[in-house]
Amino acid sequence: MISVKPYPVMVLCRSDPERRELMKAHDPHGLLPSKALLPMAGKRVLDWQLEAMVKSPNIDEIYLIGLSPEEFPSDLALKYIQFDRNSSILEKIKHGSKLLQKINPDLDHIVICSGDAPGLTTRSIDLFFDILRQNLDADLLLGAVPEEITLKFFPDHRRVIGKFQDQSIYPGEMYAFRHEIISTIESEIHQMTLKRRQFDRKKDTSKLIPILSYLGRRPDLWLLIIKYLLGLLSISELESILSRFYQLKMKAIIIPDPGFGMDLDLPEDYQSISEYIQKTKAQA
Repeated sequence: MISVKPYPVMVLCRSDPERRELMKAHDPHGLLPSKALLPMAGKRVLDWQLEAMVKSPNIDEIYLIGLSPEEFPSDLALKYIQFDRNSSILEKIKHGSKLLQKINPDLDHIVICSGDAPGLTTRSIDLFFDILRQNLDADLLLGAVPEEITLKFFPDHRRVIGKFQDQSIYPGEMYAFRHEIISTIESEIHQMTLKRRQFDRKKDTSKLIPILSYLGRRPDLWLLIIKYLLGLLSISELESILSRFYQLKMKAIIIPDPGFGMDLDLPEDYQSISEYIQKTKAQA
């Protein structure tokens, strides 16, 4: 019988050792410790997604890692994990995994959400968990969003797109790991986040997505790269090849909601996402 027990979710609240252009533009005096605290449509960025999360019956506890109660006071029932917010995403995931595994030993997966995705909705969060429960044998589940539905609201977005045979997708803002596999793919987690940050999204991103650039260093995966470049690689085939290569099961969770994949990364993201929030949430 499929378990219906709700999950804890760890929200990554990040800052950078060197302030990025987004914060220089929208917090010029350096008053805020994280972009999650930027004001947006009458609330803080993080408030918008937390309000959607607490409404989900699939989430029982929300852990913020990288912010203290003093930095982010809230009336919501939140739990705070004290950890250096300037640490890497990998370091936060490892620390949070160890903590949540002790608190919830019966749950195999740790569910993670970025802290700068105000467009998240309860409906999309619930869909993510529905698909997760249908694939409890998967070791790694990555949220993804079809680009086609995004262009209506974000026609000039500069997300890194994976153009596959069946559809074009970009990363979503929720994902799940089986606890024990984190240590076996530490390098891949680090490289995936590092490549994504280093990738120049002003240029054409249709040829090669960052993680495939990293995987291209391995000759036994060159066929995968070639098929992708020729437009012959499907999403399910990518899942199958990488699952065999890493000896673990990967699954893409496709969520047809542009807000599920729009985070605050570039300076212009603030305006476009603010307008999206006004249209989809602030009027509700």
